[in-house]
Amino acid sequence: MPPSRNDSKATASSGPPPSRRSARIADIPRSIATDGDKAKKAVVLEKRPAESTTNGDDRKVSKKAKPSSHPAKEPATNGKATTSTVKSASAKKEKELEAPGSAEPETSTRGQLKKGDKLPKIKLNDNTGTEVDVSTLAGEKGVIFFLYPKADTPGCTTQACGYRDSYDEISELGYEIYGLSKDTPAAQQKWITKKELNYKLLCDPESKLIKRLGAFVLPKNVKRSHFIFEKETGKLVDIALGVKPATDPENVVKFLKQHHK
Repeated sequence: MPPSRNDSKATASSGPPPSRRSARIADIPRSIATDGDKAKKAVVLEKRPAESTTNGDDRKVSKKAKPSSHPAKEPATNGKATTSTVKSASAKKEKELEAPGSAEPETSTRGQLKKGDKLPKIKLNDNTGTEVDVSTLAGEKGVIFFLYPKADTPGCTTQACGYRDSYDEISELGYEIYGLSKDTPAAQQKWITKKELNYKLLCDPESKLIKRLGAFVLPKNVKRSHFIFEKETGKLVDIALGVKPATDPENVVKFLKQHHK
């Protein structure tokens, strides 16, 4: 009896089972693809945080390492401000010690000098601390004393540097220059060194010579002035009180040229 149609279908569909090797081969692509996708996803997931962190760190380092194109400015209290403050204080001190040109000098001093008188016997220290007998300074060469309130102050420096620059011309006319103030030898010497002054400065802390010259004003002020003692005779020939710092040296030169025509 021939097999029925249904039996043929069953026989065809129930063929021999696939071998184990075939089953493995069939499964491999799917397994590899699945595992590979998982691996790729894992790698991507692992890399992304690392790249993000690295880039973030790089940006942070870059921000910290980047130098500023505008360096921080120094505080307002710099060298210029300090220098200005010192000059202001110095000028104030000078003003306190300088007697106005219109102020009357103290006249109670006995033996105040007048034109025709010679230098008194008074001993003072110069800028080196050496004792000097003032009466011996005028002789073959004449002497110019210029008086100032305080060493190394603005107006006094202008006056002193003017005499420094006129030194050769005054020397050729036969005169020596001496600065005179109440400052100490140390202060005078410091000023000489700083401004390269080419003459000596006398120290009169008790105003002995300043009073005799008539340039002392109560209570403790000094009149900016100059006094010229003639060469050879040693006599006082010119008195100028309340002089201007900038023009005083040139006026001395003019007087000497006129006096020795």
